[in-house]
Amino acid sequence: MKKFIILHWSEASHGIGVGIGFLNFYMLYYSWSVSWEISFTVAFVLGFLASIALGHYVGNEFDKQEAEKISEAVEWFENKPRG
Repeated sequence: MKKFIILHWSEASHGIGVGIGFLNFYMLYYSWSVSWEISFTVAFVLGFLASIALGHYVGNEFDKQEAEKISEAVEWFENKPRG
């Protein structure tokens, strides 16, 4: 399951960003009575930034894991007994 989530992380990070945006909009507009234009703008920007931050962090982790797998495969191939 972890591998599936990491492979499709860009969609998941966008979904989390949208969720953060909706929560921010709800809090600003309904709870704090800020105008909907300001609420929408702030929520959109915060959701977008959260999505980019999550995508960047997990993208770096995924690239690191892929590099380690490639290194292990090359090392195994080089050390493979020839017969």
